[in-house]
Amino acid sequence: MEIDYIALFVADVGRSLMFYRDILGFRFDKPAKPDGVEGYSGKLKIGIYDRQWLPKLFGDRGNQPISGNPFLLSMTVEDLDQIYQEIGDRQVKMQAQALVTIISPPSIMPWGQKILFLSDPDSNIIEIVQSNPL
Repeated sequence: MEIDYIALFVADVGRSLMFYRDILGFRFDKPAKPDGVEGYSGKLKIGIYDRQWLPKLFGDRGNQPISGNPFLLSMTVEDLDQIYQEIGDRQVKMQAQALVTIISPPSIMPWGQKILFLSDPDSNIIEIVQSNPL
């Protein structure tokens, strides 16, 4: 079994599309609709949908408030410092500082991995890990 699809339910599809496409570089081949858009990060398909879809999918349970951020999206890159610089450059170019919150700049964790933590416009945590050991 392997994960091949992730769905994110967001407050603003357009804003989240800008984050995942323009800041992180995910590929979206089709134009966004007001209620959602689907794209790719490598082979992984990602769907970004308006939160108003939740009641349609889950009935009354979809109307219940969701607290906290129980979601972390992790990606692996070859050169974390380069990616960190590219994210900063894209923010400046787009004047999109409000799209990205850097939680922790690239840092070496106690277990030896170099990791960057940031959050998307809906406060979902994004972890970007350098693939090669230090």
